[in-house]
Parts: sequence; C-alpha cells; structure tokens
Amino acid sequence: MASVISRTLPIEAMAAGERGVVVEIDGTPELVVRLAEMGLHTGTRIHLIRPGAPCILEIEQQRFSFRFDDLVTVLVEIAE
Repeated sequence: MASVISRTLPIEAMAAGERGVVVEIDGTPELVVRLAEMGLHTGTRIHLIRPGAPCILEIEQQRFSFRFDDLVTVLVEIAE
C-alpha cells in the first residue's frame, strides 16, 4: 500500500502543474471576500497552470490570473 505524504505551502511556492486544496486564506477581510467571490476559498481544489506574478490558476475548469502580494496569504495542501 502506497503512503500519501502531504505538504502545506504558500500558493506562490507551487510549481507549474501541481494540484492542491486551499487550507487557509489569511488577509484583509475585503481581499478574502473578493477571492471567495471568485471561487478561491478554503476547500477549493486548484491546479497551478503557470507560476509567477501574475500566476494562472485553474479552479473548477475556469482559469484565473492572480497577482498575490503581502496583503494576502493562501496556503495549499499538496498531496505527493
């Protein structure tokens, strides 16, 4: 039986092609609400298409361009 190792890291540290689940979003209430309106909230499954600033994320078969800054931190759990 194969074991599953998971790791949690900021979304900016993900590599192209990695998939994960958002486990925490920390930032100003306005930004957290805005991200949730766009579909990025705790429990969301994401696929990082292109890292960088801006990065390109796929959320529920929709692609979004995000430019994260010091005002918000998104932590993602990645299964290996």
